[in-house]
Amino acid sequence: MKRYRLVRMFITLLSMMVFALAGCGGGNGNSEAPRHSEAQLVQVTLCSAKSELFMEYSQPVAGVKTEFLIHLTRLSDFKPVTEGGLTMIFTPASGEAVRFTIPAPARPGIYKADVAMKLPGKYSLKLIIDGKGFADELLIPEVNVLSGGEKVSGASATKQGAIIYLKEQQWAMEFMVEQPKKRDLNNFITVMGELMPQAHAEATVSAPLSGIISTDHKLPFIGKRVEKGETLVMIDPPVKPDSGIGQVEAAYADAKNRAVLARKEYERAKNLYELKIAPLKRVEEAEASLASAEAALAPLEKAMGSITGLKGGKLAVSAPITGTVVEMATGAGKGIEAGQPILRIVNTSSLWLKAHLPANETGVIGKKVDATFTVTGMPEQFRPSRLVSVGNMLDPQTRTLPILFEIANPSGQLKAGQYASVLIKTGIVSGALTLPKEALVEDEGRWFVFIQTTGETFDRQEVKIGTEDGGYVQILQGTRGDERIVTRGAYYVRRAESVGRGGADQGHAH
Repeated sequence: MKRYRLVRMFITLLSMMVFALAGCGGGNGNSEAPRHSEAQLVQVTLCSAKSELFMEYSQPVAGVKTEFLIHLTRLSDFKPVTEGGLTMIFTPASGEAVRFTIPAPARPGIYKADVAMKLPGKYSLKLIIDGKGFADELLIPEVNVLSGGEKVSGASATKQGAIIYLKEQQWAMEFMVEQPKKRDLNNFITVMGELMPQAHAEATVSAPLSGIISTDHKLPFIGKRVEKGETLVMIDPPVKPDSGIGQVEAAYADAKNRAVLARKEYERAKNLYELKIAPLKRVEEAEASLASAEAALAPLEKAMGSITGLKGGKLAVSAPITGTVVEMATGAGKGIEAGQPILRIVNTSSLWLKAHLPANETGVIGKKVDATFTVTGMPEQFRPSRLVSVGNMLDPQTRTLPILFEIANPSGQLKAGQYASVLIKTGIVSGALTLPKEALVEDEGRWFVFIQTTGETFDRQEVKIGTEDGGYVQILQGTRGDERIVTRGAYYVRRAESVGRGGADQGHAH
């Protein structure tokens, strides 16, 4: 294996130069050029429940020392086994087993053993790992030891065109290889939506009477949070003596008296009708008069309710709800007429999400609608607290059906007016063959994965994908389901592919 060591050193230096020229921003993703040896190498890759074995050795010949390079990876984190002894037990079909012990790894993850078998034949090989906090056993069904007169032969260790990504590179990066797993995935459709204030959580504060916005009171600014009942604006009385609070109070008192008298008349007419003294027409006329009086009283009551009182001859206008000031329609010192808007308040502690479902998708919506959504610029995925309503009429302009959700927003992180991408659940795909989304790489609109063929070689395979849910993607075509696929670090394998593909006779010579 001496020539292997020299070749390995040369290849390592060459790889570093090529990778440096290619740019090292993507991590240690270089691949080595083909290595050629005097003897053919044998490579073994297998997994237990706890570890992955990648072993390289020249075809053993009885009576001749053969170097075994054994790479051991913990499957829990795909990092190398760094300590502990390794026992190799060669068991022939008949006769006594031959045992070799390696006290510790030569390098993290790599055990070396010079093995000289006395007798030719076929052996099974058991590897027993006994390390601190990690123990495992792996069984290689067959190791063929040739006699001295047999011709050494074997297949190439690495097939032409394979992507080379060495164990040392894998261990240095965030890397993982797994088999696809079957899962139940939710089926979704994606629609556009927008966040908006709830109908009862928005209020426009208007002037209850004519006057001038006082400069003695600091007006609230846009974005300021105000509490219900808090004084927002002070209004100086108008110049005209017959305007202002006196006029409003007089009108309010008159309207209130009219409403009281109208109610008494209605009660009297109803009693007389029940005693069959008055006709039904009188009751109907009294009821109509009462409704008219109460309608005239309502706006005056609202105006008086927004006036918290006189302060130095000024009228104080208070906030009708708790919320945030989102709009100012006037400024200090400006004249204002009764009913003219002053500012607008929105309570965003709870919002509505209005989703726009295309007409051709309305058939998938049931009585219960489950949805999640994301907002541009925010990494989180949000979930509505409840479904408010599903429209029963398409918007004639957009040809979409409105679906309204309530969104809890106590922190104020979400803003009214933001657009959202809404995922609406339409069903479940049971037993889907899945991979983590990060296992897939896209190239010109097609999706690919990297399938492990040996511990250090990979093939690029195109796949067809289906539904996506919770970070997992359904694989429809391209994998049988029993292959080991790069599920973390696919980017680095792709980099290795771009630097160069491997040729024949590649192996380790550490």
